[in-house]
Amino acid sequence: MRARWWSWLVILIVLSGCMAASSAATPEEPVSVPVPTSAPVITDSLQDVIPVTPTPVPDDTRPAESPPAGAAREFSTDFSRHTVPYSEILSGGPPKDGIPAVDRPMYEPKVAADLWLGEREPVIVMQINDAVRAYPIQILTWHEIVNDTLGGVPVAVTFCPLCNTAIAFDRRVGERVLDFGTTGRLRYSNLIMYDRQTETWWQQATGEAIVGELVGSELTFLPATMIAWAEFRDSYPDGDVLSLATGFSRAYGNNPYPGYDDIDRSPFLYDGPPTPGRLPAMARILAMELNGETVAYPYASLETLRVVDDEVGGVPIVVMWQGGVASALGLSDIAEAEDVGTVVAYLRDVGGDVLTFEQRDGEIVDTQTGTTWDHLGRGVTGDLAGTQLAPVVGVNHFWFSWAAFKPETRVYVLPDADSEPELSGSTPSDRAVAVDALAMDFEILVYRGAEHLGGESVLLSEVLAQGKPVMVEFWAGLCPTCRRAMPETQEAYLRHGDEVTFIGVDIGIYAGLGSEADARALYDELGLSFPVGFLPDPTALQAYRVTGIPTALYFKPNGELFDRGGGIVGVETLSEKLAALIAASNS
Repeated sequence: MRARWWSWLVILIVLSGCMAASSAATPEEPVSVPVPTSAPVITDSLQDVIPVTPTPVPDDTRPAESPPAGAAREFSTDFSRHTVPYSEILSGGPPKDGIPAVDRPMYEPKVAADLWLGEREPVIVMQINDAVRAYPIQILTWHEIVNDTLGGVPVAVTFCPLCNTAIAFDRRVGERVLDFGTTGRLRYSNLIMYDRQTETWWQQATGEAIVGELVGSELTFLPATMIAWAEFRDSYPDGDVLSLATGFSRAYGNNPYPGYDDIDRSPFLYDGPPTPGRLPAMARILAMELNGETVAYPYASLETLRVVDDEVGGVPIVVMWQGGVASALGLSDIAEAEDVGTVVAYLRDVGGDVLTFEQRDGEIVDTQTGTTWDHLGRGVTGDLAGTQLAPVVGVNHFWFSWAAFKPETRVYVLPDADSEPELSGSTPSDRAVAVDALAMDFEILVYRGAEHLGGESVLLSEVLAQGKPVMVEFWAGLCPTCRRAMPETQEAYLRHGDEVTFIGVDIGIYAGLGSEADARALYDELGLSFPVGFLPDPTALQAYRVTGIPTALYFKPNGELFDRGGGIVGVETLSEKLAALIAASNS
C-alpha cells in the first residue's frame, strides 16, 4: 500500500498545478479524472526501414460544434475543422502539456542503462538504417511522447498507458516536420496528441488528424517492437538507450497505474461504443491492418501456440510470441511485474518464397529449410541463418482500445476453437439482489460504516434492497474540491440520514488523487460519519459517466437513477435534491 501511495502522490505532483488552478478558477466544478493501422512498413531488413505513405483520410469535417471545455483557452487550433464529435473527447485531467513530452532526448550506452533497468523491463525498440535505440517504458509512462530523430528520420515514439499502445510515427507530414505534445484529452481512453506547428489534434491509436488545420492527414506508422531490456542489451551491440536525463523529475521505474492491466477490470475513462465479441475489454492483443483487413491476435492464444501463420489482406504473415517481458501496468515496481510476454509480426516472404513456420521442440522453425528463427525475426541456424524477416507494423493494444476504432476486426481463433477465446472475467452477479431498474450493479469494499450497509463488501443492489433511496458520492482523498464538498454531504447526512442511505465511494487511485490511506485521513480530518468505501472495479465509472469528482448519483430504491450532480452545490441545494429523491421514492 505504501508503494502505491507514493506512486499516486507523484502523479498528484504532476497534476497539482492543473487541479489547483481548476478548482481555484471555478470551485463549484468537479475535478476532471484521468482514465492500427495504416499500410505496413515492408522492408528487406530492419536495416532499411522505408516509410510507406498511408492513404489520406477523407476530409469529412463535421458541422460546427463548441470545442471541448477549456480547449479554446489553451490552444490556437482551428476548432471549426473536426472529423469526430466533440462529445467523444474527454478531459484526462492534466492540461495541455501537463504530461510533458521529451523534446530534447539524451542517450546513454547500454552498460550505463543496465544499472537502472531490470532484466525483464519492457522497452520499445526502433531500428532505422544503421541506428537502433531502446525507449524504456518506465520513462514513456510519465511522458507519453518522445520527439526524436533516428537514422536521419524524425520520429515520434508514443505510449498511451490507458490503452497499452506503444506506437512510433514518422513526424513528417508533407513538407513539414512536426513536434508533438499532449493535449490532456482522451477519446475512447486513447491519447490525443497535438502538433506544435499547427496545433492540430491527432489520435494516437489511428495516427489521424481529427481536429484542426491538418484534418484529412494521417501519420505514417513505423515498426516498433516491445521487448525485454535484457534481450535488447544482448541482441543489439551498437544500440543505445533513451536516458533518464529528460529534464524532468519523475518516479521513473514506478508504475503510476498499479493493477490497471488486471483482465477482470475495465478501462478507465472509456466512454465509447460497447466492446464487441467475447474477449474481455482488457485482453492483450497485437492488432494490424493490411489492405483493408484488420485482425487481432490475442496474447492468450499466441502464448499457447507461440507461432501462427496467417494471411491479412492477402499478405502472408507470421506472428510470434515470446515470454520474459514484464507488464508495464501491473505492479508498482515495473521491473518486478508479471511476465506477460510480447507478440511481433513479420512477412513470410523471403526472396520470393513464402515460408511456413511451426514450433518444434520449443523452437520456431520454417518447414521449407529447417532454419530456426528467434522472435526478432532473425534466422539463427540453418540455410537462412543471418536472414532478417521484414517487419509488419503491428501494435499492442488492450482489446477495447483497438475495437473502439476498428469494430470490424477479425479476432484470430485457435485452430481447434469454434469461436473467439473466452478469457476469465468475473462479475458480482451471483450475489446481486434483484433491483428492477438498476442499470449496472457494482461492488463497494466498505472501510467505514459497514454496520449500516450490511457488511465490509456490499453490492449497490444489496444496499438498495434495504428499501431506502441511496446517494452515492464518488470522491478522493487528495481532491481539493472534495475537501470543500464533503462537509456539505456530512450536513445533508445529518439532516436526511434516516430516510436516505449515504455512501462515499473512494476512487482516488483511478484518478491519481490519492490512496485509501489519503481518503481515510481526509474522512477523519473533516469529522465525517456517513459510510465510505473503495470501488474495486472502475467499470461503474464508465457506465454511470463519472468524468469528474466529486460526482453524486441519486438512486430510487428500485435502482432507477433519479438524478446526478457534481462539484460544490451548497447544503440547501443538496437538501432539495434529497427531498425530491425521497418524494419520488415514496410515490
